[in-house]
Amino acid sequence: MDRAVSQTTNVAIDAAALLRRFGFAVLVILAPAAALLTRRGLVILVPVGIALLVLATFIESEGREPLGRARRAVLGPAGGIAAFLAFWAGLSLLWSPFPTEALERLVNLVGIGAVGFLAVAALPQRMRVSNLYLMPLGAGLSALMALWLGLRPGSVPGIEVDPGILDRGLLLLVLVTPAAVSWLASKDRFVSCFLLVAVVTAALIVGEAWAALVALALGAAVFAVATIDTRAGRWTCLVLIPGLVLAAPAMPFVLRPLSKMAFGITHPRVEMVRSWGRIVYDDPARLFTGHGLDTGLRAKLAGLVPNSAPSGILYEVWFELGFLGAVALALLLARAVGAASRLQGGAAAGALMTLTVAFVLAVTGQGAAQAWWLVGLALAAVTAVAVDRGQYRTTRPRTTTRP
Repeated sequence: MDRAVSQTTNVAIDAAALLRRFGFAVLVILAPAAALLTRRGLVILVPVGIALLVLATFIESEGREPLGRARRAVLGPAGGIAAFLAFWAGLSLLWSPFPTEALERLVNLVGIGAVGFLAVAALPQRMRVSNLYLMPLGAGLSALMALWLGLRPGSVPGIEVDPGILDRGLLLLVLVTPAAVSWLASKDRFVSCFLLVAVVTAALIVGEAWAALVALALGAAVFAVATIDTRAGRWTCLVLIPGLVLAAPAMPFVLRPLSKMAFGITHPRVEMVRSWGRIVYDDPARLFTGHGLDTGLRAKLAGLVPNSAPSGILYEVWFELGFLGAVALALLLARAVGAASRLQGGAAAGALMTLTVAFVLAVTGQGAAQAWWLVGLALAAVTAVAVDRGQYRTTRPRTTTRP
């Protein structure tokens, strides 16, 4: 009887391991490649991969996980801050001029955020090394595909390259690259690490994804600082990420004279900064309540604010959710930075790089709160935590000799 139970248990464990490997391959190989070619491939494949990870963990733990881990994460400080942010965003629908569209966006934010929590909770405490090597493989193959499509857009029979889809794929590529780089660096695969960064950089240059290239460069700088000193990397991210969110209302008044000196009075960027400052100055009361969720872009389309008004998270979080929303977001980002800096080994530097890349892209207005962008952020979080779960048995145990 015990032998039959043991065999059944071994079969279940083997099945869970196979499901997890396949699900992780879907996430880190198929999803980035599909994002370069299809509009909806990413938002379909990532939930499928996450579902396989969750199913594998359910089989291994007999249903006890990952719901228990997800519940503990939601009940923790970060979960409380996220819940308040969702509550305040929902409350802002009362004064939003676009309540129907804002409700749809809120559902996307909460739903994909919950899926991300569940996906991270579904990762085992120890990830297999063979599974984690799929990350640099997937990032490298996607970069080579993007490079090929950028250089010879008509070279694939039956596939017409859409520049918009290719741009999305490059943004996702930049989001998953830090985890792949940090995994290779943690295993002292520095030549492979350099080659991966080189081919990703080449793909971004050929695709003219300049915002992604800047994000990758800043992320690499944070990675280097955090590799040398994790504490310095943490403080750099705290100043760069939540610090800028809190200081955003003062930025147009600081940047306006600098932008005039750099670009001239009539430059579009100077006009953007001027419009931002005028919005803050003309209605300071709205700095507390905001104009309501999903009003940043729609207000420009409806003519409620000038077309020259900026985009990106620094402007939109204050314009839409005001002081309370901005403070909640800054606290949530600070918690994320703190959690990333406490990861094991090289995973900390990679996680801080991931946060930096994602934040820089959000500041430049890439993706906004569209479903594909939110799914990409969930995927980036899964890969960053997966690297941490692979940091075990990094040193050989000391041998002992009997006297």
